[in-house]
Amino acid sequence: MRKICMLIMALPPAMLLILAGCSKESSITQAGPPTDEQALKQQITGVDSIAMFSSSDEATIDDNGLQDDEFDAETGMSANYLSRAGVSADSIYPVRWGRHIDWKHISYDYSVTKQGDSVATATIKKSIPGEFWVGLGTRSNDTTHIDTVVKKRFIENASRIIRFKRIGRSENPFRNWVPVAMTMVEGKIDSVNKFAVDSVEISANIPQFDETITNPLATWFRLGLWPLRGSIPIFPAGDSVRVRLAITSSDSTAEIAYLRHGIAGDRPDRRRLEMNLISATGNQGQYTRIYERKFKASLPRLMGLPVGRFNIVVDVLSRGSIYDNASPFANEFWGMPYMVWRPF
Repeated sequence: MRKICMLIMALPPAMLLILAGCSKESSITQAGPPTDEQALKQQITGVDSIAMFSSSDEATIDDNGLQDDEFDAETGMSANYLSRAGVSADSIYPVRWGRHIDWKHISYDYSVTKQGDSVATATIKKSIPGEFWVGLGTRSNDTTHIDTVVKKRFIENASRIIRFKRIGRSENPFRNWVPVAMTMVEGKIDSVNKFAVDSVEISANIPQFDETITNPLATWFRLGLWPLRGSIPIFPAGDSVRVRLAITSSDSTAEIAYLRHGIAGDRPDRRRLEMNLISATGNQGQYTRIYERKFKASLPRLMGLPVGRFNIVVDVLSRGSIYDNASPFANEFWGMPYMVWRPF
């Protein structure tokens, strides 16, 4: 931890601005004197340290259409699991799948609540429409043929909360408040899920980090330059991060869980890894399943910056979402903010 603090202190001023987040206040025009509430709402989209994490929410879960079971659009790597469908090679079965988000129709709602005169919270709620595509076809060792595409409409409802602290009392509210902390993001499709995410554990060795989350909207991460306890974790590029997920379910058929990471809101990178089911207990409509997967913290090769802001997202869907054409798309995802820096 001390080594990371020393390295961050040694960064040039320009990079400290990148870590802290730059306000776009100069580009904001206001017809009349703004209120505190208006200022806080505009900071959500105008301060990089918030906006980059927030825009990463929907970018991280977007597959941009049909994809192999595991894929990394930046490296071109993919993996297929022919045996999981449980059908013969000459049958028509799911060979690729993925979300296709309707980016033009995402809606946003911002609500501000004050706690006294010095602290305020802003809740970001997003309604994310789209379709889950399932490509039915056949696959051989080197060829995939898609015969039919099944499209299932969905609306994901995602939430995250930002905490602000008053730092002044000038006539310009944009100068009076700064963001100091944020929660995780929580998203789900209402009314169709037979399962729920119970907890997520995220751990890494450098820096030493081990956090178990049971309530994403009550789990806070401090914004700022210093990797102190309770801050957004900063992992060096190449560090191994382990993610463990617990699900409770009434479905006798195990869900499919994906791990998503390293996707910035302003870039086209896409990747997902299937999490491994390592244990399952319970019966008669009350099951607990544990999934786990590791990934290496990384920065996009063409990003050109030594630091990036992302979300670690666990993305759970019912097996029927893929393997039953008549079943709706059922999903829940949690995302934790994190940063990656490239050691000099």
